[in-house]
Amino acid sequence: MTLVLSIIVIVAIIAYFSFFYIQRRNSKRIEHIQQQISELVNSPLHAGIANAEQIKLAGASLSMFEETKQGYLYLVNHQLPEISEHLDEIAEANMHYHFFQVGSELKNIELKMQDAAKLEEKTKLEISDVKKDNQEHQKKLKELEEKYQELRKTLLAKNFSYGPSVDKLEENLAQIETDFDHYADVANQGDYVRANELLGSLEKKTEALEKDLKQIPPLYRNLKNIFPEQLDEISAGYKQLTEQKYAFKTDINKNVLELRALLGQNVINLKKLDLVETAKIDKQLDTGINDLYDELEQELSAREVVEENAPGLKKFIEHAEKQQRDLLIELDRLNQNYTFNHDELENGHKLEKRLKVIAGQFKQYQESVEKGAAVYSEILKQQKKQAADLKDIEEKQATISDGVQDLWREEQEAKEALLEFDSEIHRLKREVEKLNLPGLNKEYLDYFYRVSDEIEKLDQDINRIQINMDEITKAMINLQADMDVLGEKTNDIIASSSLAELLLQYANRYRVRYPEVAHASAEAYELFNHKFDYAASLEKIATAVDKVEPGAYKRIEDEYYATNPAKD
Repeated sequence: MTLVLSIIVIVAIIAYFSFFYIQRRNSKRIEHIQQQISELVNSPLHAGIANAEQIKLAGASLSMFEETKQGYLYLVNHQLPEISEHLDEIAEANMHYHFFQVGSELKNIELKMQDAAKLEEKTKLEISDVKKDNQEHQKKLKELEEKYQELRKTLLAKNFSYGPSVDKLEENLAQIETDFDHYADVANQGDYVRANELLGSLEKKTEALEKDLKQIPPLYRNLKNIFPEQLDEISAGYKQLTEQKYAFKTDINKNVLELRALLGQNVINLKKLDLVETAKIDKQLDTGINDLYDELEQELSAREVVEENAPGLKKFIEHAEKQQRDLLIELDRLNQNYTFNHDELENGHKLEKRLKVIAGQFKQYQESVEKGAAVYSEILKQQKKQAADLKDIEEKQATISDGVQDLWREEQEAKEALLEFDSEIHRLKREVEKLNLPGLNKEYLDYFYRVSDEIEKLDQDINRIQINMDEITKAMINLQADMDVLGEKTNDIIASSSLAELLLQYANRYRVRYPEVAHASAEAYELFNHKFDYAASLEKIATAVDKVEPGAYKRIEDEYYATNPAKD
């Protein structure tokens, strides 16, 4: 029983303190809200609204301000007093522990106070914007007034610098003045929303006029003074140069007339204030005039170089022509005795044609100078090419001449070589004959007669009335190779036959004792005396002797080459 009472007492104490805590917390919330209401009611924003009302407003700006002001005043004069009265009722309910009702209603009131704070902030911002807009537009009015006066002063003071553009510039300036007056009226009335719209257009027109006033003077100066003076100078220079027998690639007078027409066109463009087209034609005029100056200057400088080059070029042509005549005479002479294999005669005639073209061009240059029709810049290019062509022709003449001059030397060398071939083949024949061999095999004889025939044919070819040195040179190369092979074959016969005889004699000491040596000797004799195969005969007897006396063949071979070194 005592425990139950204790628990009841404890629960009662906890409940009491809980109620007391909730009641105090709600009281603090109520006090905080009352404090917020008091701050809003006594806010300096009221004075701000009063000051803003002194600013002259109209149109959308006035509507926006009135809407914001009325919303804020309604909040302060109606909504906040209602909330304050409701708080008194909530405070009474809180004293009677109606905590659920109090909590719910306090939450709703706190949300309303958040909205009230937002409305206050919005009102502050809009009042600040009104003041700012007023100050900005007053500042803009002053700046634009100063800019307008500056533009007007510039246009009046430098009226002569704008030429045909003056009327259109003054018209634009008058329009800016009208737009400025309208903007000033709207701004002074306080319709800043509309004023901002007008300000953007007015600033663009002012900037455009300011840009035009800077851009036009140099364009008009070119149009009025610079370009006409330059064209007059070009016309006078052209007349003077044509009197001095200069000629030009283009029709200078026609180009000058076309450029003068562009001057007239740009006067119209300036009058219309079409500065994009004016600048485009200004650049076209500048480029065209510079091109004409360049052409006049080019012909002046080119003539000096052309006249300086002409005597040397003339001598170069005459020298090349003499060289060409000598070359063709020499080719005709040599062609009677030699066949040309590298188109020397044809190439010589091609060089002659090239020289005739160059000589013809030089003659045309001389005639054009006499007629006053020489375009020196073109002639200078031609001279440079002619000099390069003449150098090339001279090099090719030398190449052809050197090539054919070697023909006689090559012929003499070929004849000397032919004598050596003939002497060599007779020497080989004598070497073989000295051996008194029973005969020579068909293969060797066929090769010997083939080489002999080659020598005879070469002798015939080299003694013709007109010889082909390329063919003779090829034949000599082939003949030299065949002579080398014939020499090897002859040396093989001399060495193998001599060694075979020595070994056959040496084998006699073994014939009785060694039937195989006797048999090999008989076969070797057959190969030597009837088939004339001296290498096979040597191999047959050498093999047999080495079997009965190892090393005998090597010793005999070494002794033979020791006494006959030229046969090694």
